[in-house]
Amino acid sequence: MRPDTIVTSSRIDKSIFCHFAIFDSMVFRKHFRSPAIFAGIMGVFACICYTQIGKAEQAALLGNVLLAIGLILPAVYFGHFYMDLQAQSKKLKLETPKHVYTISMTTAPDGITIVTPSGEGGTLRLRWEHIYQVYRVKDCIYFYISARQAFLLPEGQSNVETDELWTFLGEMLPAEKVIDRRKH
Repeated sequence: MRPDTIVTSSRIDKSIFCHFAIFDSMVFRKHFRSPAIFAGIMGVFACICYTQIGKAEQAALLGNVLLAIGLILPAVYFGHFYMDLQAQSKKLKLETPKHVYTISMTTAPDGITIVTPSGEGGTLRLRWEHIYQVYRVKDCIYFYISARQAFLLPEGQSNVETDELWTFLGEMLPAEKVIDRRKH
């Protein structure tokens, strides 16, 4: 039987942080699109150059240059993104799990309370109707309160099982706001 209040005391480590950052940037915000489109455009230009081999001077060279640029710049973009993640997790000292906030949820219309451990961030009270989206991925639930801010509910850190928490969220939110992204 589920308790009246579901409480998640979120402890975030480097792995959880990095998985969320990749999801948030590449899946939720779709930041992969620009580098992929750029690579595609440069690939098309390279193919056009290759069709001109034997008809125009240096067509193969230009095609190779365009193809290299189309592959190298997106690779640099993704490499830089990954290095920034590593640097940020080190700066946040996430080598060991860090308690970042506690989220309490009830069935009341304003039943979401988020409190930081030090109390410096104050207490945030939210209404269920204002929740933006909730995603379940392997080992975590991403609780977006807006398009720009999410809270992480790692598996095994609630006073209920993760499946029970997910069922509760499904009961409290419209179906289009509750998205399961786990690989089956």
